[in-house]
Amino acid sequence: MRKRILFLLAHPDDETFGTGGTIARYSGSGTEVHLATATRGEAGMVGDPPVTDREHLGEVRAGELMAAAEILGIAKVHFLGFIDGQLASVPREQLVERAVELIRRVRPHVLVAFGPDGVSRHPDHKVMCEVALSAFDRSADPTWHPGDGAPWAPLKLYQFEIAQEIFAGWDAPLSGVPRERLTAFIDTSEQVETKIRAFDCHKTQAKDTRRLLERPGYREFARQETYVLARTRLPGLPLPEDDLLAGIPDD
Repeated sequence: MRKRILFLLAHPDDETFGTGGTIARYSGSGTEVHLATATRGEAGMVGDPPVTDREHLGEVRAGELMAAAEILGIAKVHFLGFIDGQLASVPREQLVERAVELIRRVRPHVLVAFGPDGVSRHPDHKVMCEVALSAFDRSADPTWHPGDGAPWAPLKLYQFEIAQEIFAGWDAPLSGVPRERLTAFIDTSEQVETKIRAFDCHKTQAKDTRRLLERPGYREFARQETYVLARTRLPGLPLPEDDLLAGIPDD
């Protein structure tokens, strides 16, 4: 059986700047990796210098994402069709229903999303954290929107998080979690350069790329990506983990 992971994120570039090493590691080892992005990044930067104009930004950023997805080995990208910067105003049930429909179609064993503060504190990231938690529960409930496909129960939901001490070392005004809260430490040392190549696909976000690569010791930091296990249907998992697929049974 080919195991499946679904990353449920907010914008083009979230997959690369955050979880790119993890995605490349699992896709490279034969896992079927899917990415859902809630928006096309219409409210983001247009580039420095500009790559496009505001009117065409969503289309351009979607293309950038598809190029990065090819480098990272993502099997399929799913655009959920919402507008960047406006997720908090979308009825939550509508967002969750879209996520549930996708989960039931892809049938992932593992979901990956943001933590409660979304790492960057972006409101869209925070919303997608809540959507992932609800969708994890509801996708398995046969009474919840039964017309959206047969129930499917993912076995784990991880939240991508970064230790507070990392941001303190970078003097970055970003959210993090105490290191003791982290429960999964994924070795991405062999994927660092692949992740950085995917950065270059997001040319509209080149300012963020430069900012990241200028952080002290960024390449060393990128040798490991860290997560919190937020939900599981597998009892008695030993923590911490070094594999998001640990404990997933073979069919």
